[in-house]
This record gives sequence, C-alpha cells and structure tokens, in this order.
Amino acid sequence: MKLVAASNLVLPRTTTNLIGEVSLELCPGDGMYDGNPDHYLYCGASALSVILSAIDLAAIAYPSTILDFGAGAGRVTRWLRAAFPAASIDACDLREHDMTFCREAFSARTWISGTDIDLLQAPGKYDLIWLGSVATHLSSEKVVRMLDKALSWTSAMGLVLISFHGAYALSRQESGEFRYIDDASWSSIKTSYHDTGFGYADYRDQPGYGISLTKLSWIAELIESRSDVRLVALAEKAWDGHHDILAIQSVAYAR
Repeated sequence: MKLVAASNLVLPRTTTNLIGEVSLELCPGDGMYDGNPDHYLYCGASALSVILSAIDLAAIAYPSTILDFGAGAGRVTRWLRAAFPAASIDACDLREHDMTFCREAFSARTWISGTDIDLLQAPGKYDLIWLGSVATHLSSEKVVRMLDKALSWTSAMGLVLISFHGAYALSRQESGEFRYIDDASWSSIKTSYHDTGFGYADYRDQPGYGISLTKLSWIAELIESRSDVRLVALAEKAWDGHHDILAIQSVAYAR
C-alpha cells in the first residue's frame, strides 16, 4: 500500500523540500497509521524538523550513524532516510514484521529491542538517537535507565532526543478530548505528577508498560544533575503539536 497525501499537505518548513524523497510505502498493519495519510506524514516530518533544529543548536555535522529506537514500521525512519541518504540508519522495535519492512523499505539495519532495559544491546555507536513515544510509556525509574542506556550508545558529541507527555497531554484527558488510560489510573498519574513532577501507571494487564506524564521541571532537574550531558533543547508540544521534546548532547559538561 502507498500513502497518498493531499495536494495541499502542509509540512514543517524545514522538511517541505524532502517530500519527494520520502518513501510512501506503508507497512501492512502499521500500528501508527490511523487511516489519515496527511497526519501520518506530518508526524514523521515533525520529528525530523525537531531533529534538524537540535542539530543546528548543537552546532554539529549531520549524523552519519542514526538509531530510531522504537521505530515501529518507520513513521519517522522514512524521513530520516530522506534527510540523511548517506547515513547508516538502525531501527529497532518489538515486532519482526515491522523490522523486516524497515530493512526492505528504508535500507535500515534492524534489531529486536526487547522489554528489559538492562539487557538491551546496540550493535554500534550513534551520532543521533531518536526515542519517540518511548518515555511516554515508562515509569520514572525506567526513563532514567533508558536515558543512561541511550547515552551509552552515543558517539562523542552525539545527540539523544526523547519525547514526553506533558501539560498538553494533561489538558487533553482532563477536557475529555482524548483518553490515554482509564480514569482510576489517570487519577493516580495526575496526583503523582502534581506532587513529584512525574506520574505513571501501568495499562491494565500490561505490567511495566503504561502511560506517564512529566513536568518540564522534572526533566530539567534530571539533566542538571548530570555532568555527562549538555541540555540542547527542552520544548513543549514540539513533536506533532503533542509531545514535549528533550534534546541532549553527550559531552563532559561542568556545572
């Protein structure tokens, strides 16, 4: 199946010139595709726009090695391939079907990620790591461990970008616009979010995997406590007008 975008599709300005280079092949059963090709393409382009901005802010060269962690069937990977055609791109996730598609459609090296963060092993080092919709499903302790793991995979001066649910996600569920999780779990998440800056609850029947809600202040405090990273950007609703984005650079940094 091919994605067919509307002729008046509007993309982030930094990505508009790449639409002709983006693969429009869609993996059968792509879990991120909701039947709206315009939004699907915009979401991937928005991720790339954030990545390009972080590269500019970090004042580094375009990446030659990239990891799309939690890539699914390539909603963002296709844009990374279009933007960085000469780069070595890795994609990982849980479904072999999705990984086969990413290998064939985007010339990505792929691997199955697994659910135990401590056991995760990457096949190389990366100049850029994108973790979209990963921290949004993890507890605070697992977010820290995942961040440590990603930083251990970066090359010198490498960038890590990770998305979070923040104040906008809170407003969506509170208003009834969108329901991330059942009401009882949401109440627990919201209480912890207001008390500690980070709220989390498992999905029913999915221990260790659920929905998190994170204040910008919690993220900033976490980064300020570390001497091995430089804060490049922390922005609300930066990805697809929904997720907050943290961009950090792996570097010894005196505070």
